Amino acid sequence: MTTAITAHDPVEQCAAQGRDDLSSAVARLNSNAYSDLVELKPRWQLTEEEIVHAAITVILVALVAVICVAGGAIVTMG
Repeated sequence: MTTAITAHDPVEQCAAQGRDDLSSAVARLNSNAYSDLVELKPRWQLTEEEIVHAAITVILVALVAVICVAGGAIVTMG
């Protein structure tokens, strides 16, 4: 099921006449979509220290993964 509306049959006309439940639902969704706009708050910014900590964590996790794979390969070779 799609919610596409043809160009010659506007949503407002369908919703006003009550001909199609789907069109009425789409019209209600469209009318309420932007009614509750809230003032946008600035996003929380990462500090340089947090970025460095995250980078070190990623590097250490990758290093441990490589060591585990290498250890598994060595164990299975013997």
